[in-house]
Amino acid sequence: MTTPQPTDEMAETEAPRVVERILVKRNEPMTWRSYGHWWIEIDGRESYGWWPSRLPARLRDVIGGCDGVLNAVHHSALGGTRTRDPNHGLLADHEFHPVLVAPKTDDALVADIRAFIQHFKGPWRWSTRPTMNCRTFQLALFDAVGLVDGTGNYRTRGQGCPALVPGRRVLNVATGQRRWPGNLPPPGRRVTEVLR
Repeated sequence: MTTPQPTDEMAETEAPRVVERILVKRNEPMTWRSYGHWWIEIDGRESYGWWPSRLPARLRDVIGGCDGVLNAVHHSALGGTRTRDPNHGLLADHEFHPVLVAPKTDDALVADIRAFIQHFKGPWRWSTRPTMNCRTFQLALFDAVGLVDGTGNYRTRGQGCPALVPGRRVLNVATGQRRWPGNLPPPGRRVTEVLR
């Protein structure tokens, strides 16, 4: 009995596999400087991230929320377009290629990403609980199209709100357990399961 040789088409739909066409970028929040930003780039030509509709975001927008907008297109001074995040091409604190866990071609994956982007609407809010912002937007996109961070990249999700890190460290030492940031879904949970 002979084993069938893999064809190009079989290799193209194989899962899990690293997707080189997509680059995930994540900047960490810095106390008193920025909320950070997460976005993805596809083939170096298009990119997508979720922004508050008002920039700069006021404290009440951050706490209470406001409408969200793809690629900050309402703020022409930032340079975002329907297919380019204002941070497109910039270096990020963390950059990696995601892992595809659904069997599909790269072209089908990119088409699924564009379909998700085209139909996505929602708020933007920064909170200590899971709410829609650039971070959960990226994770919701991953859930919808069959992508995951992949081995070794989970740490790029960061430690959550920088102002709460000292308290989380104290709890970690006191309990001997790592406390997951409250504004991201814990490992293995989908964004839709934790958003309120």
